[in-house]
Amino acid sequence: MDGHAPKTSIRITHRTDKSIPMSILMALIKPFGSKLVSSSKDYPPGSPRLTVRKAIQKSCSVTERKVNDIYLYDIKRPAPLIATATKKPPRRKRIYYFAGGGWHMPPSGQHWESCRRFAHEIPNATITIVSYPLAPHSPAPDAFPQLMKLYRTLLAQSHEDDEYVILAGDSSGGNIVLAIALEALREEPDSLAPDALLAICPSVDMCRDNKDMEEVERHDPLLSIDFTRASAKGWVGDWENCDPKVSPLQADVEVLKRAGVRCHGLTAGYDVLSPDGILFRDKCAKAGVEGEWLQWERQMHCWALAWIYGLSESRDAMRWMVELLKREGSEDA
Repeated sequence: MDGHAPKTSIRITHRTDKSIPMSILMALIKPFGSKLVSSSKDYPPGSPRLTVRKAIQKSCSVTERKVNDIYLYDIKRPAPLIATATKKPPRRKRIYYFAGGGWHMPPSGQHWESCRRFAHEIPNATITIVSYPLAPHSPAPDAFPQLMKLYRTLLAQSHEDDEYVILAGDSSGGNIVLAIALEALREEPDSLAPDALLAICPSVDMCRDNKDMEEVERHDPLLSIDFTRASAKGWVGDWENCDPKVSPLQADVEVLKRAGVRCHGLTAGYDVLSPDGILFRDKCAKAGVEGEWLQWERQMHCWALAWIYGLSESRDAMRWMVELLKREGSEDA
């Protein structure tokens, strides 16, 4: 024993602190947390057309387009009024963002604001919100083939435009990001692939049978095991829960290693989805997939997106993501 930690392709940042304001917030929302993440509306089949928030348009340009019958929203920081003579600008980054919402809800204000911040703080980047079809009227057996077609079209476009591509998403959106990349590389190992993935508190296994979830549930202020099972059922449809297309934990992650795709993520100690998320992270490490992960104990599901409320842990997690996304592709500048 030399006292050194074993080498791993996954670099983990551990945090354990929890502020008083965060503790108060979690205590306040725990009695009705599931209502905060439940949809009060069923959306018709297909990609919902989104209403662009006016606050976003004041500081960014937002362009709506439709590709393969799915609405996309490109968010860019306005170009400076006066061009300055500097070194060659970094390679254009394209971050395709899939918002969470239990596969039942479109992007929230937190999602729009987070994407706006990415656009402002990540040099030469375009953030594209993907309005994917929603359950229950567009379950995975219907929506997933559409998403695979979209994925291949977008990667081909970005390849032609010489863009550095990152697929990012939180919760159910993180599930989709991981699932489509893994399935595409399983089907065609030599096909175009994103340069990196970022999964924020992803839902990675629809079986919902990890025994560690029961202990975490006692502390989780937002999600219950029953809620995650119900939302999963709406997305899975008539597929099997263990199908890798809906449960990326069951997929062969070595395809990411072979394709050189880095896989980053965030997991929270008080999130019932985190035990499976940690298993996925460990599986990536075992396969030699490179990535950086933030593991923050005593934090709730997708706490990073609450940065707009001034919570210190959320602000730190958002800064961690921004710095990570800045570093991604920097060697290609």
